[in-house]
Formats: sequence, C-alpha cells, structure tokens
Amino acid sequence: MIARILTLALLWCTLLVAAPGATANSLLECTGITDDGARLACFDAVAENVVRAEEKAGPAIDSAITIAPEIDELLFGKRLAEEAAITGNAWVITPHERNYLLPLTYATGINQDAWDLKQPNSSSARRVETKFQISLKTLLKEDILGAGSNLWVAYTQENWWQVYKSSSPFRETNYQPELTLAFDNDWRFRGFTNTVVSLSLNHQSNGQGGDLSRSWNRIVAAAVLERERMSLIVRSWYRIPESSNDDDNPDIDDYYGYGDIKGIWKWREHEFAVKLRNNLQRDNRGAVELEWSFPINRRFKGYVQYFNGYGESLIDYNQHGNRLGVGISMTDLL
Repeated sequence: MIARILTLALLWCTLLVAAPGATANSLLECTGITDDGARLACFDAVAENVVRAEEKAGPAIDSAITIAPEIDELLFGKRLAEEAAITGNAWVITPHERNYLLPLTYATGINQDAWDLKQPNSSSARRVETKFQISLKTLLKEDILGAGSNLWVAYTQENWWQVYKSSSPFRETNYQPELTLAFDNDWRFRGFTNTVVSLSLNHQSNGQGGDLSRSWNRIVAAAVLERERMSLIVRSWYRIPESSNDDDNPDIDDYYGYGDIKGIWKWREHEFAVKLRNNLQRDNRGAVELEWSFPINRRFKGYVQYFNGYGESLIDYNQHGNRLGVGISMTDLL
C-alpha cells in the first residue's frame, strides 16, 4: 500500500511539472475514482496524453536550438568582439582593413602629369607596378559611453610603387589615420542583424606639397549588417570644409561622392568582396572594387584585386582608371 502511494505521488509530481495546466485538473478527476483499477487506468491515460503533448512540442524546441549557429556565423561582429577582448591588454595592435601585397599589377589611367611633376627627369610611369596596404588599429578606451561602446584609433597606408623602374620610386602613398567610436548593436531587419554602428573622424592625405598635395577630412558614419556568412558595410560621409586657400582638391566630392557600400561573403576558406561608390550626379562618376582571397598555406592567402573607376588613389582622384593585381593577403576582413 505504501509503495502504491509513493508511486502515485511520484507520478503526480512528474505530470504536474511536465504539463501543469489542464493536467492538474485531470489528475484531480482521477483521485475521485474509488475503484483501484479504474483509478490507475485514469492515471495511465493522463500520462499518455502528456507524452503525446511533449512529442508535439519537440520540433518547436529543435527549431529554436538551430538558430544559434546562424547567430554564431555573424562574422564581422564576432571579429570585432574578439579584437576588443584581445586589445584589452596593453600594447596590442590588431588588423583594421585588409593587409596585402600585390607584387604585380597592371593599370590604366595613371596621372602622368602628376608623375612628371614628381619625377621631372624620369620617363613615363609604368603601367606595371606594385601595390600594398598596411592597416592597423588598437583600442583606446573600452565601454567609454557604457557597455558595448568602444573608442578605436586606426591607421591605414596604401602604396603604389614603381618597383620595376630604375631607382624604384614610390609613385603615390596615401596616409589615413582615423578615430572611431563604435557601438555594438543587435537590431534586426529582414533577416539581417545590425551588429555595429560607428562614427569616425577621418583624415586622408598623400603627404605631398604644392601642386601634388591631396587631402581631405571627413566625418564618417557606418553601419554593419550581417546575415549568416555575409556582411554589408554601409558608409556615408561629410567632408569638413576648408578655406579655398588651403583646399588642394575642392572638387573631390564630385569624384568620391558621399558614401560607399561594401559587401563581403565568406565561403569555406574563400572570401569575396565588392565595394561600390557613386557621386549620385548626372555625370555618374563612381568606382567598383572586386576582391577575392583564397587559401595557399597556413600563414597567407592568395589575393586578387580589380578596380575600375575614379579615385583609386588621391593623386588619381579625378582620373578614370583600371587595375588588376595578383598577390597575397595577410589578413581577411571577416
């Protein structure tokens, strides 16, 4: 008798935990049955109903669990979070934009007038040259305006090197320091997750003087939208005005426009990227840049870059050109 009472108590507790609502009422009805056999049959029927209800609820639980891998695949936001954690240590520098070396590129639309000013005793600049980029950043202050708001300082340097000419002069170098305030975010829209929004103070110049000087200062707003293994970076900028006496390139907005969009897609160990820019004016000046990185060994990736349009470099900002380059990438974007 005691064993039966304990068994019924255990069954009662189990069923209440599994399905507390309607099951409780059914159990109360079973306890009112005086015949032992009928009462046990009532308890069996209630237990069978609970099992069936749990089996029906199973797929909903499974579908919720499968969401986690998709969130884990938001690679750009994951990269920034990991970098913030790493750079919490002193003197840690991490990659910013892509770091690459293109030993062999072929280009059209090189600004020969600017080259003649820089190298008056040299022959024309060669269309075959080397291009490379160094881009680094570090965390200045974590959680500066509360949790998830970080202040970064970054530096990017692009170089166009006439390495195949005698004396191998650098044709153009662009320097780009920037200060960025970035905010973590999880706003979702049509399957995309906005993982980061940021505001930057950006300076870009070529370090030249006189007629070869090119520079501008911008305030850049950016948002990163991610979906599975794809990221979309949308930027818009405002050029900080300069006096007419100090402005080396007053029409630069007519060629660079007021923003750009960059899409990045990761497939296995391959990374594809496309960047689009347009001045949104009747003359329709813009640019497109295509990138592909692919594995070659543990340290480096093969890298192919194609550019078409205006403003690949500051000295060529008002020159339409094409460039195709092949080389290696030391860091990816995702």
